Amino acid sequence: MKNTNQQLEHRLKMIQDDLNEIRKFIYNKGLVDKFHEPTQVSDEAWTLLNNIEIACDLTSDECLTWQEFNTTAN
Repeated sequence: MKNTNQQLEHRLKMIQDDLNEIRKFIYNKGLVDKFHEPTQVSDEAWTLLNNIEIACDLTSDECLTWQEFNTTAN
């Protein structure tokens, strides 16, 4: 059985795999322009996908300074 760190790493790899598939879907379905549009919390929807990728990268500390989006106001 995997220890806690191994389980966390595995989970993040699975998220990265899904992110890659979402990006393929966006390109294959011709939705790229839609992802250049702003969202309520970002200049572009692409930024949100990039943030997921950055947050899953255990070799990067970039996301550790980020704050959560306040989505309760919606």
